[in-house]
Amino acid sequence: MRLATKERLLGAATMLFAERGFHGTTIRDIAERAGVNVAAGNYHFGSKKRLYLEVLRAQFAEIRAQLRARRATRPATDLPRLSRKELMALFRARVGVMLDLLIGPPPGVHGTLMQREMCDPSEALPVIVEEFIAPMMREMREIAAHLEPGLDAKAVERCVESVAGQALFYRFSMPALLQMLGVAAYPRGFGRELADHITEFSIGGMERMAQRRTRRRHAS
Repeated sequence: MRLATKERLLGAATMLFAERGFHGTTIRDIAERAGVNVAAGNYHFGSKKRLYLEVLRAQFAEIRAQLRARRATRPATDLPRLSRKELMALFRARVGVMLDLLIGPPPGVHGTLMQREMCDPSEALPVIVEEFIAPMMREMREIAAHLEPGLDAKAVERCVESVAGQALFYRFSMPALLQMLGVAAYPRGFGRELADHITEFSIGGMERMAQRRTRRRHAS
């Protein structure tokens, strides 16, 4: 069955924004890729920014669906009732979803879109931060704060940023890392290994920081 015009436009826009970024893509490019006229693009979305946001929001919704499917999200009100083992599993699940989206295999289009946006920010960046990045970081901070209640808010924030940085490194540095590994793509299972490593490394670091703060309080 032939896809509806709006769906074709959305699919073409997703691929082109990932390939060229927001600034390097025109409505005409998208219409040509979708096999429709420019007027159809304007009719369905009104502007390139609105189409870009539609693409991004579809990606955000898919990520939320994956988090739910893999039990990597819980209401904040549930967290105080979880055991440490359950909190660690939740932390690990979120890292795993993040890595699957970023490096695959195959790498997800979401990671490419975000990489383009970070390198050449568009006028949609405030919306991206408000609707996706800030809520995702907040949820991870809530989990981390319950894992290590001895850490203050600033320390928790830095720890969560470090977790994200570790995952993003393997996406943003992918061409160089693959060259060093002598392979065309990350092997299957690599993301699971990284999720285990990042989880153990990060929680170990948080434990060390919490212990140091406890010693300082006792010494003062």
